[in-house]
Amino acid sequence: MNAKTRESRALKAETRRLFVEAIDSLHRSGTGDVVFGGTVDEGEVTVEAVAGGGKDRLSSLIVSTGRGLGGRALTEGTPQLTKDYGLDPFITHHYDEEILGEGIKVLIAVPTLRGGDVTGMIYCGHRANYNSAAPQTSDLVKRVRQLSVDLGRLGQPPQPEEPVEPERLYSDLESSSREALRRTYAELRSIRSGVDENEMRQRLNVVENRLADILSGHNSDLFPNPTPTVSLSPRETDILSHVALGWSNARIAEGLGLRESTVKSYLNTAMVKLSAGTRHEAVSIARSAGALP
Repeated sequence: MNAKTRESRALKAETRRLFVEAIDSLHRSGTGDVVFGGTVDEGEVTVEAVAGGGKDRLSSLIVSTGRGLGGRALTEGTPQLTKDYGLDPFITHHYDEEILGEGIKVLIAVPTLRGGDVTGMIYCGHRANYNSAAPQTSDLVKRVRQLSVDLGRLGQPPQPEEPVEPERLYSDLESSSREALRRTYAELRSIRSGVDENEMRQRLNVVENRLADILSGHNSDLFPNPTPTVSLSPRETDILSHVALGWSNARIAEGLGLRESTVKSYLNTAMVKLSAGTRHEAVSIARSAGALP
């Protein structure tokens, strides 16, 4: 047996299993006194499962296109209903022996569909009058539609799961609080640039990263720090963090102990890296890239 044959047999077995489960579930939930159905093959419905039937009259039934209520549903691709099967003048009555032999009065045939084609049929029979059967009709149609969906998924490759967005904290910070944190971040970078002791620089760097996490809504306990998509030097980051506060080049130079021309040089280099036309655009792009909080 080749792989294609095995796959075909497995698909048929899984299809039958879904029909059996749906029919049993519909019967247990009281949707019908007798529930039966099966798949379509070459224009015929082969009944493969029966729940609530009396003497196996329905278990080997084959319904052809255009014959009986199911044959009409097969032709039209829509649910069909007869309120009094024995007296209905609009069906062919090819299957009276099986249907009436089960005492069925009200019969509903609902097709399963795939791409507009009928792939199977679920019948729901009631031995009582239509007034008793009517409340279950809409539920029957909904559940057969779900069966159609389940059948349509068979043989399809599994869809990749949508990535779960990690929990993010601090998203409720007010704008004034965010601005205060950005000022603190910029001030820390200014302090760190003048510190010679390596251990102290590392400790300040930890605090800076923590502030950056808060400003970006990042929860470092649940996932690692995002990797920036652009690479700015520490001094370029220092300059942009102060530009983000609205500082002029002269004020930045004074705050960082640099020449104003040096500040301009670093800023221009950062703008080129970020493909930014203005200093404010550079700040916006750097934040979007994760290079600046």
